[in-house]
Amino acid sequence: MKSLKNTISTLILFSIVMVSIIIGVMSMISFHDIKIKSVEHSQQQVIKQVKSQAKNLLHKIEKVANYAIKNYKNDDNLLKNIVELNSDISSILILDKNGKLTNFYAKLNDHIYKGFDYSNKAFYKSVRGFDKSSWSNVFFSSVDNKPSISYSLRKENEILVVILRLDMFSNFITKFQNSDDSHMIKILDENGIFIFNPDYKNLVNQRFNAKNSSIYNDLINKKKEYSLATFKTANSNGNNFGMYTKLDKTGWTIVIRESYDLVLKTLRSFLILVFFVVIIFILFMLYLVFKLFRNIFNQFDYLQETTKNISNGDYSKKIKDSNFKEISELVKSFEKMKMQVNNREKHLKNSRDSFEFLFNSTMEAIVIHDTNHCIDVNDVTLKLVGANSKEEVKGRNILDFIAEPSIDTVKRKVLKDTLPYEVQMKKLNGELFTALIQGKFVELNSRRLKISNIVDITELKNKDKLIFQQSKMVSMGEMIGNIAHQWRQPLSSISTAASGIKIEKEFGILDDESLESSLSMIIKNTKYLSKTIDDFRNFFKVDKEKEILNINCVIENALKLLESSFKNHYIEVKKEFSQNLFIKGYTNELTQALINIINNSKDALKEISDENKLIEICTYLEDSKVVISIKDNAGGINENVKPKIFEPYFTTKHQKQGTGIGLYMTHQIIVDHMNGRIDVENINFEYKNSEFKGCEFKIYFDYIETT
Repeated sequence: MKSLKNTISTLILFSIVMVSIIIGVMSMISFHDIKIKSVEHSQQQVIKQVKSQAKNLLHKIEKVANYAIKNYKNDDNLLKNIVELNSDISSILILDKNGKLTNFYAKLNDHIYKGFDYSNKAFYKSVRGFDKSSWSNVFFSSVDNKPSISYSLRKENEILVVILRLDMFSNFITKFQNSDDSHMIKILDENGIFIFNPDYKNLVNQRFNAKNSSIYNDLINKKKEYSLATFKTANSNGNNFGMYTKLDKTGWTIVIRESYDLVLKTLRSFLILVFFVVIIFILFMLYLVFKLFRNIFNQFDYLQETTKNISNGDYSKKIKDSNFKEISELVKSFEKMKMQVNNREKHLKNSRDSFEFLFNSTMEAIVIHDTNHCIDVNDVTLKLVGANSKEEVKGRNILDFIAEPSIDTVKRKVLKDTLPYEVQMKKLNGELFTALIQGKFVELNSRRLKISNIVDITELKNKDKLIFQQSKMVSMGEMIGNIAHQWRQPLSSISTAASGIKIEKEFGILDDESLESSLSMIIKNTKYLSKTIDDFRNFFKVDKEKEILNINCVIENALKLLESSFKNHYIEVKKEFSQNLFIKGYTNELTQALINIINNSKDALKEISDENKLIEICTYLEDSKVVISIKDNAGGINENVKPKIFEPYFTTKHQKQGTGIGLYMTHQIIVDHMNGRIDVENINFEYKNSEFKGCEFKIYFDYIETT
């Protein structure tokens, strides 16, 4: 059997050597990383400065272009002053809607003339459609046959084109140079063609495309903006360090680079120095260890035995003190550690017991899981999913408990902290139920896990369905009353016509003309009765899917159903509709919501004695929202009860008149079913030269553009 001392000695010596080597290697790597970070930081500062300068240039040109096109009225002096005062601009062109040159000013104008057709140029095509402004890629200017870029701006039937001189911006870029006198900055347009390349200007003149070069393959296509990468530049075999950024307006790519070989050269001398320092450190540590090892080994033997007892859970044995100060401090530390470990074990046990008690005492189901599988559940969860033991749930995929329609929703929500959201779940026996889930990620046992709270809301959902059905039945009762009112006059006309035919027949005075007139009236009234039935039947159809609705048509249909009731109670309905207002929603549900609001106004107006009874309905567009305004002059709502009017079963009417579910269902339909908003307030307004106080409901929906 090997000697323990020899084994430990060998291990310690080996550890010293390895640690020293690792420290040396890490120092070298650390310095290398520091150098690279330094290069990265300096390049980021430079490229951000260049990007800022480029953005300022673009902004300046756009500002000049907007000024020019706003103030241009065939004024040659304006164009001249702009070009002469802005060194970045080589020329300004004014094109008509067909792309023909109507006016221009250029510092060199040997190659252009009025009437020239530019309709095939990119700077014209880019703003011919819906875009009002556009930056071009690099092209050879017809003015001076030099690589140029342009900014086009369209206003009505005129297009202003500002052509830029690239050499002025190039003067700024060439200021940034590396230690080998090479230039740091290169710029490419969105097609990969060099705009600026001070080291190889011929590539700019040749409009060299770098899409297939290392700049794209190893940098732009692989890395994010401001991320350092190694790549080769065009016409160069040497490696480069560099990064890039993009200009959003023009799609330009700004690339900064520095010679990778020069960076490595500065590192070599330091790395050699670090290597020798590590060797000296290893030799010194070996000498020091051999010097001290003999004096402390005996104490280590004793400590080894004692700590072995502690690791076995024996905290009763006291560690003997040592004659060596360092070992004595170590002994005291071990003694303190022994007490702390003992106390912490007791505390952890109590904490675990408390957590398990709280975990199983909540009214909510709690599931601890990762993004795929259940780790632990409380007792409420077992009852919720119909399991007899935790083993039936632990380790299972969380999607096993989610119904098919909600799987996609849970897959999205499970990856992040969530507010409460509604899903369909299923028990182990396949029974479905509706639940509300809220989850948050925590760190447990060095693992990122999610704690999800689950509440069964099936009973609440069933209650909502019942309330909705009650609201529908109330509406049905009111509609039947309206049918009776609307049928009374047509039925009376039919009865009168039939009696007239019978009497004329008995007296022998019935002729064909009289018979045809009476029958036509009977047919006309029966068609009206049939249409009334269709209107009411359509109102009670169930909407299955959202559709594009003309909001004015929905309001008209609702008013048609209530028309006779307005006449019976002498209520004037005033309408002010804006045209072409479309939303996405459910026709019949929205009709019911509107009827509920209008009926509330009607019932309030029935209680007042004033002869002028008004319901005013307006529709209009406001901040991309379709607004429906319904107001009356019935005196308004008591401010104390106004916050409660959308609560279920709340009503200020007599029990025979109201159930308290109409406005609650209106709120449910508008807010929950159709993602809208409803507000209510008391208002004062003038009607027929009199001041009135009333209530105004405002409903807001997202506006849908449609052809």
